[in-house]
Amino acid sequence: MARAIFSAIVLVGLWFLLTGMGISPEGEVPVPESSFSAMVTDDQGITTKCENISWEGEVYFKGKRGRALITVPFEKVKKAVFVAKPENGKVDFRIILKTGEAVAITFDEDARLFGTTSFGTYKIFAKNIKEIIFD
Repeated sequence: MARAIFSAIVLVGLWFLLTGMGISPEGEVPVPESSFSAMVTDDQGITTKCENISWEGEVYFKGKRGRALITVPFEKVKKAVFVAKPENGKVDFRIILKTGEAVAITFDEDARLFGTTSFGTYKIFAKNIKEIIFD
């Protein structure tokens, strides 16, 4: 009986150990296949140079334009500028394309920009971004 209980405890412990091995450490960020860099300014006015940036792990912005879901590839973007404070879990931005055209887009306020910096990883929620200027 004691041996069965001991075996069960060992198996449960082993299961927790093995299932936790696939989890990324908190400091890691997704590294996209294509590399883009930008200067990111947060809502406190702090500007950070970021490499390997991605939007939720992708190299395009994904959001809403009216009722439509749109994507805007980073290679077309000159900058993204915050335009309205978060409301109902959403935040509004204006994407300025390299052609000069402006595109209004709404993101979930929890959408994240990821990147790497000279000092480590970088993660920021859409609601905390003031501006992103692409290189």
